Amino acid sequence: MIESLLRWWGSLTPRDRRVLGIGVGVVAVALLYLLAFEPAHQGRVRLEKELPALRGQLAQMDALAAEVRRFAGQATQGADSPQQLRSQLEASIAAAGLKGSLSQLTLSGDLIDLRFKAVPFAAWLAWFDGALRETRLRAVDIAIERDAGPGTVSARLTLEAQKSGP
Repeated sequence: MIESLLRWWGSLTPRDRRVLGIGVGVVAVALLYLLAFEPAHQGRVRLEKELPALRGQLAQMDALAAEVRRFAGQATQGADSPQQLRSQLEASIAAAGLKGSLSQLTLSGDLIDLRFKAVPFAAWLAWFDGALRETRLRAVDIAIERDAGPGTVSARLTLEAQKSGP
């Protein structure tokens, strides 16, 4: 096969050899561009577009990891005292605008007993959900009764601090 190719090459005129050599060179340069340079260039363009979003996600993950470490540190430090939990609850009730509906807030040991009269149910439920998350309390007992007013209830609940540890 090589012999026949060399004979064919020898039969060509110098002008044809030059044109054919230039053609082969152009094809080689085109293949080099398509196989080596173009994929690298496209990858770089794609990375330039994706890198800011990926950096933002990394920053968000770092912030979440720091928050997890902070919460883990709080859990190992021990629970808040019942008096601190009571003041946190009073502040959250006042912030939710439910202070006027609170009829009783008593502390007995690790338990906190709250009673609400004629409280708007939606507002009470929003406060209750937030209070459980913010103070890491758990509900031990809940009793809700519908009042005469539309959308209002009387609620009695007993909360207890979650025990930390294994």
